[in-house]
Amino acid sequence: MKYFSLILFFVTTILSGNGILSNYDNRFEALLWMKSEHSSLQDALTELSDSTLVQSYPARALLRSLVFPGWGQMYNKSPWWKTALFAGIEVAGIVGIVQLNKKAENLRLDFEAFADEHWNFSRWIRNTPLTKSHWTSDLNIPDVWNYNGVDTTMYDVIIDGTHSLSILFQEQLYSTPCFNDTSHYCDPLYNYEDELLDFMQVVRDLHFYENIGKYDQFVGGWDDLGNAANDSTQGWWIKEKRTEDGTEILIMTRNKDKYLDMRYESDTYLKMATYAVSAVMFNHVISALEAVWTTQSNARHEKTYDTSIGLYYNKNTKYGIGGLSFAISW
Repeated sequence: MKYFSLILFFVTTILSGNGILSNYDNRFEALLWMKSEHSSLQDALTELSDSTLVQSYPARALLRSLVFPGWGQMYNKSPWWKTALFAGIEVAGIVGIVQLNKKAENLRLDFEAFADEHWNFSRWIRNTPLTKSHWTSDLNIPDVWNYNGVDTTMYDVIIDGTHSLSILFQEQLYSTPCFNDTSHYCDPLYNYEDELLDFMQVVRDLHFYENIGKYDQFVGGWDDLGNAANDSTQGWWIKEKRTEDGTEILIMTRNKDKYLDMRYESDTYLKMATYAVSAVMFNHVISALEAVWTTQSNARHEKTYDTSIGLYYNKNTKYGIGGLSFAISW
C-alpha cells in the first residue's frame, strides 16, 4: 500500500506538477510546471510570440501627458473620451491664448492711437500749474479750471508732482521735474520760452500711456478740457472711485474717460489670456496625474503571478524525497 501511494504521487506530480524532483546539486531537472491561469512575466519575456501581456509604466504615461495632455491616456489605452477631453482642452486653451492676446494687442494699439490724437504735451504744460503752491496762492491758474481757491482736489494737478514724463529736447533727454529745478542740467527746461514747448517731444513709452490715464497730474493734456460752466460739450468733472481703502477722487474729461475704458478692455483680454494659460498648465498636471493613476490602477487589476509545486530532494532519505515544495512568484 505504501509503494502504491508513492507511485500514485509520482504519476500525479508528473501529470500536473512542475517536475518530479528539485535539488541543490542539479541531479534532477524540472520538466513541467503547474501554472496559474494567468500568464507569467517570464513567459512574456521568453515567449513574446505567444504572450498577450502588455506592460505600462507610470513614468512614461506621466511624461507623455506633461508634454501633451491626452497622450498619456492614449498610451494607457484609456477610453477615447479621456484622450479627447484633455487634448481638446489643450487645443482650445492654446487657441484662446493666441486670440485673446491678439485682441488685447489690437486694443492696445487703438488706445495708444487715441491718446496720441487727443493728449498733447504742450497743452498739458500750458494748462497745469507748476507746483501745489500755485494753487494755494491762486497764482497763474489757467482759466480752464474755473478755480474757486478752496478745492484741495486740484492740488494733484501740477507739473512737478509725484510722477514724471521723459522729455526729448535739443537732442537731450530730460524729465518733467526739470521745469522746477534750478540746476545747470535742467536749465533749458527751467528757463524755457513758451514757443519752445512745441519743439519738446514727450517719450511715449509704457509709463507715458499709463500715467496720462491713471493720474490727475496729467489731465490738463486732454484736448476736451474746458470750462464746463461755459461749454456744455466740453469740460472736466470729479468722479468718485471706490477702492479697498476708501474713495478715490478722479478729475475726468470725456476723452480721458473713454481712454480709460479702452485700456480697461485691453487689460481684461490680457487677464483672460492669463487665465487661459493657467487652465492649460492645470490641464497638463491633471492629465499627468490621471495617467499615472490609471497606469497603477491597471497594474493592480492585471497583476500576474505564478505558482509551482514539486518534490524536494533529500539524499539522506531512502527514496531521495524530502517533501513537497510550493512557490508563488509575481
